[in-house]
Amino acid sequence: MKSDVFYWVLNLSLHGGLTCLLVLALRRIRVLPRRVVFCLWLAPLLRLTVPMALSLPVSFTALLQRLGSRTVTFHVPGNGLEVQAMNSVRAAEGYFPIVYQTDGLRSLFETCALIWAVVAAACLLTLMVLYVLTRRESGGGQEIQKGVWASEKVAAPGLVGVVRPRILVPAGMRGRLLDFVVAHETAHRRRLDNLWRVLALLVCCVHWFNPIVWWSLKRLFEDMELACDETVLRGLSAADRKDYAIALLSAAKGRDLFVSAFGGAKLRVRVERVLSYRKLTLGAAICFAALTAAVVFTLAA
Repeated sequence: MKSDVFYWVLNLSLHGGLTCLLVLALRRIRVLPRRVVFCLWLAPLLRLTVPMALSLPVSFTALLQRLGSRTVTFHVPGNGLEVQAMNSVRAAEGYFPIVYQTDGLRSLFETCALIWAVVAAACLLTLMVLYVLTRRESGGGQEIQKGVWASEKVAAPGLVGVVRPRILVPAGMRGRLLDFVVAHETAHRRRLDNLWRVLALLVCCVHWFNPIVWWSLKRLFEDMELACDETVLRGLSAADRKDYAIALLSAAKGRDLFVSAFGGAKLRVRVERVLSYRKLTLGAAICFAALTAAVVFTLAA
């Protein structure tokens, strides 16, 4: 059973890894708003977790088929729809259960599946321990305004928690810096960024053997912070944007995996984008939204 699961996980990892590379290439287009780039990461997330895709003439799966990759097609009874599962590994002759081409391949996949399961379980256990420790360290403090807590235990401001996240700032933080921090972390809370963090980390636990996935995780976290900056900047004047950039430089960098930190990601890149920020026109916003939907649908299908 474990080897069957690992077989499909390996296929997902190959397909999802290619999708990650495409998003990594697209994110280098500087004109694209980071809010658009962050949405594009939905495509790799789906490709790394959902083994089935609709059988469509125009999709990333269809392109891979033309390039020589194989798929397993399943017919959905009652409505005539077809769904496909990528079969780039090509080590099996039958599916559900997997029937390997040779006994050697079966033994290899059984051994690899055991290693995969052990390491994945260790990664999940580590994440659970880190989450508990993060919640414990962020406990206590004094509520200085609704949903905002100050604590002497923390050195960097951030949004802590998934179900009931709260903004946590170092004791003594006040003035304009506090205002910018609250605006930034409130944007994280509205965008459910801590939930996306947990989902991304869980995907990495499943695909721990794929270096592209880990590299993409770091880029995802960077785009998350940049997208949140853009959300805040929409409501700021040119003078306030300069103050916001100064506030970024004065904030300590957060290091917790489960915390959306005000000073997270590459500060130099964030400051450059803050100072060069331009509001989108309605037409540009509509075009970018349509482009995002088309790209995500094409890559995820």
